[in-house]
Amino acid sequence: MESIGWYVSGPGGAIAPARIPKNRLLFELITEGAVYAPGGELLHGVGTIFVHRPGEETIWRTAGSGRYACMTARFHLKRVPSDVSWPRWFVWGEPGGALGFAEEMLHAFHHAGMNRRSIGELVWSQFCFRLESHQRHATGKGIPARLAAVLNHIESHYDVPLGIEDLAQAIGLSSSHLHALFREHLGMTPHQHLILERMRAARHRLATSGDPIKAVASGVGYANTESFCRAFKQHTGLTAASYRKKYRDAHVSSAGRQALQRPEAFPHAF
Repeated sequence: MESIGWYVSGPGGAIAPARIPKNRLLFELITEGAVYAPGGELLHGVGTIFVHRPGEETIWRTAGSGRYACMTARFHLKRVPSDVSWPRWFVWGEPGGALGFAEEMLHAFHHAGMNRRSIGELVWSQFCFRLESHQRHATGKGIPARLAAVLNHIESHYDVPLGIEDLAQAIGLSSSHLHALFREHLGMTPHQHLILERMRAARHRLATSGDPIKAVASGVGYANTESFCRAFKQHTGLTAASYRKKYRDAHVSSAGRQALQRPEAFPHAF
């Protein structure tokens, strides 16, 4: 990660959008107010995370004389995992959690003297997690009953070997039909969804327990620890040991959050 900033707009939004330069990826996490997505006519409020790639423009328009504030996080594309398919925007979830996270990261980056690489890894992992949560929530509605049954089965049995043939047979479909359902409604294969479930469970166990990595791997369905470690690194950009350490080391106390003095202009600087 190259920088974390805090932007507060004037009435009516920013004067003009900024354009993202080559090899950069910018996230903007809305912490106050509401803003229009670039090229859109719908307002997005607190907890929305906008993703801007090279050549794209940042957010800048609000309704009427409204204002907005956001945390910005800028990454170099050549230094982050390339296997994440970022949408133009997604939602954090609970707005209060988004604001608390933004304040923690700003304090850690600008005031606490913490390792900035560690902070960047935590921000990246958190955004990956929030994207996955957003996608799970969005795709959990209006899906066919048979597909819902498969999703429930995967969620309950991610810790045992699961093949596409077994899943398809359990609900009376061909493997190709099940594959097509996943592609149509979730935009991924059954195997990719299984990996997401396993990684979700692994992140939780690593962050909340002292279990050995081998036990974590076995507990989320990997007979081979090396295979688990490769998959986890590809999914999060961190080794399992690093994820556990950074998750704990980068935690900032609530007292530290309260001590943060919000600057009025960490601009969209590139």
